[in-house]
Amino acid sequence: MPRKLVEGRFELIRVLGEGGMGVVYAARDAERGEVVALKLLRRIGGEELFRFKHEFRALQDLRHPNLVTLRELLADGETWLYTMDLVDGVDLLTWVDGDPERLRAAVIQLAAGLDALHGAGKIHRDIKPSNVLVTRDGRVVLVDFGLVTERDRGDSLDEHIVGTAAYMAPEQTRAGPVGAAADWYAVGCLLYEVLAGRLPFEGTAIDVLMQKLQDEPPPPSTWRIVAADLDALCVDLLRTDPARRPAAAEIVRRLGGGAR
Repeated sequence: MPRKLVEGRFELIRVLGEGGMGVVYAARDAERGEVVALKLLRRIGGEELFRFKHEFRALQDLRHPNLVTLRELLADGETWLYTMDLVDGVDLLTWVDGDPERLRAAVIQLAAGLDALHGAGKIHRDIKPSNVLVTRDGRVVLVDFGLVTERDRGDSLDEHIVGTAAYMAPEQTRAGPVGAAADWYAVGCLLYEVLAGRLPFEGTAIDVLMQKLQDEPPPPSTWRIVAADLDALCVDLLRTDPARRPAAAEIVRRLGGGAR
């Protein structure tokens, strides 16, 4: 990969992350005089390019402090890329580091970002620690919209199971349309991981998915001493029935006024 792209405008500095479809770099933007995050399409093909453009266009006009801001979709010959704000931070688990008050603050912000995303008719489908970053001043930013789809859409771009098994909702294993409740289940998995020091279900990806279809996990308090309100919220977020999971307003209310 050349170090400079788009007629020398962008200079690649370092790799920030890699996914199935693209590689994200920190890049210096000579035109704007700043460092941005730049996502490059890994493979050029009709379906890959369609997905890449869909990922950008689905969120390009959405502005929220807890969602990464997408900027420009560009092509350099046959190389496609888009730019976004560079989030200088660490993943949620690292930032929280077992602190319950940090956890409350982080989940409240994550709920606000997801509520905005859902309000725009989108589902993230890949909430996991590496996709939830926290800046030095404590601002939570949700990143990586590679699996975003329309809310409750029946003709999804995907005809197979997508997501990260450990954080997927049971209904995602059926490869059909999913609603906002799937993202709230993933938030429950994050919450569980912080509280219990382990994931709700462990084993191979297939084992985890099968367990999710059959059972709800034991409360985080099974493994550690945790605040009662956080324990109860986590249990509710991990309900097998999507209709029984709380959404943004209830999550914020419960985190803002529960027993400490």
